[in-house]
Amino acid sequence: MDGRILIVDDSTSVVEALSRILTGRGYQVESCSDGESGWDRLLAGVENRTLPDLLMLDINMPGIDGLTLLRRLRDDERFALLPVVILTVEADADTRLRALELGANDYLAKPVQTLELLARVKTLLDWKLAERRQQQRMQHLIQAGNVLLSTLDLNTVLQRVMRIAMVGMQAEGTSIWLRNVDERLECRAASGGGQERLIGIYLTPGQGIAGWVFEHKQSVLVGNAQIDPRFYREVDAQIDFRTRDLIAVPLVVRGISIGVLEATNKKEEVFSPADLAWMEVLAPMAAVAIANARLFQSLRQRTSQLQTRNEELRAFAATVAHDLKTPLSSIVGFAEALETSCMDMPEDELCHYLNTIGRSGRRMNRIIDALLLLAGIGITEVTIGPLDMANIVDEVMQRLSMMIKQQEAEIILPASWPTAMGYGPWIEEVWSNYVSNAIKYGGDPPRVKLDSTMQRDGMIRFWVRDNGPGLSPDSQSKLFVPFTRLDRNRAEGHGLGLAIVQRIVEKLGGQIGVESQVGHGSLFYFTLPAAASQPQS
Repeated sequence: MDGRILIVDDSTSVVEALSRILTGRGYQVESCSDGESGWDRLLAGVENRTLPDLLMLDINMPGIDGLTLLRRLRDDERFALLPVVILTVEADADTRLRALELGANDYLAKPVQTLELLARVKTLLDWKLAERRQQQRMQHLIQAGNVLLSTLDLNTVLQRVMRIAMVGMQAEGTSIWLRNVDERLECRAASGGGQERLIGIYLTPGQGIAGWVFEHKQSVLVGNAQIDPRFYREVDAQIDFRTRDLIAVPLVVRGISIGVLEATNKKEEVFSPADLAWMEVLAPMAAVAIANARLFQSLRQRTSQLQTRNEELRAFAATVAHDLKTPLSSIVGFAEALETSCMDMPEDELCHYLNTIGRSGRRMNRIIDALLLLAGIGITEVTIGPLDMANIVDEVMQRLSMMIKQQEAEIILPASWPTAMGYGPWIEEVWSNYVSNAIKYGGDPPRVKLDSTMQRDGMIRFWVRDNGPGLSPDSQSKLFVPFTRLDRNRAEGHGLGLAIVQRIVEKLGGQIGVESQVGHGSLFYFTLPAAASQPQS
């Protein structure tokens, strides 16, 4: 049995009697014959870390008496938690009361009864052991705080929180549930007892014990989860696990719940209120560490996005500078020629110059319109509604009628269109870009087919197929890089078309893509949500 006991008493017979009883029960016993030597022994115990677990102190001793030594101990913070039992032959209650007022934990009257002695010693040593364990756990928490705040990697933080909780709580398993963007709780990390299968499971606020803790921002200690009305048995069923007892504490930062930390099935016993108190100390440190890591992760993602945007802007500047400079150079060159020699210039040549100036000006205007459209997609709020796709496509055909006629293109349209949700003017730009590219890069003559396909996910895929030479896998990988042209010799566009299409479709909740094979043409598509009443295949 653990426990080091120091007896300070000037009576040899008392010391021998107490020592015989206590050593017989496995306790380690030391003794001092007066208060002065007892004080010296206690000071030495501080120095060499051999303080006794319990002090038994006689009141009546020569030199320093027991009450004086007791007062000295309680005035010194180094001995504040040392349990002290006063030994006295005094029959009056005043002496015992004075000893308790000075800080004694208990008293025993001489002659000491064996059963009473062992009961008092066991009680105080159990208290001392519990106190020591609590100090160790608190020290463990302090170290845990330093460990948690030493990294900003979210996965590392989550793993460390679970490991600290599992060891500190002696739990079979731990899990961490975090609030997602849609306000649901997602199990982001789990460990022990096969609970790894919890990862990726979602709970709504209020659903299950974790959901209840999250919603109410209150900790819970559940001794028998199977009979708790809040328990969500479907989770155990999904992961083939049986929860017995558990502790769940909210993860709160600045008054806002960000998740829940849960420990399940204490090994060899059940969770106690002391375990709950320990978890409630760990939780705020874990919440801050998780919040910091998530913030750092978000900032890192935004930095990456900004770097991507900067690269796009550099490409944008180069593309726009090139595409505006070409027609502008034509305008300036022809205008200077007219300025110096228009009086002597033949009429047909003069008309050619003026037509070229006008055509270059209109090209610049189209570029500027495209730039304005691209800039407005990200900030303009539009009303989403059912699309009359037949009417939209007809408008596109009219816009491109001159190109269709010049290229002798064959355009094949379906008999009808499904109803999708979107914004008509933007979708007209998407079709215009896809169809004009199909004509530019199509066969000779171009043959362009437009149609749609219903998808099982509630989206409609609209597509344009051409009879051109097709694209290699390398060309396809570069196709949707903003402001990139694959064939500058054939392209009359200004490198903004697909960037505009991509921004539009993503803004409307869809996706764009291409399917192509060299020698077999290309199919460009975009998806949009189907209208609510739209039947799905």
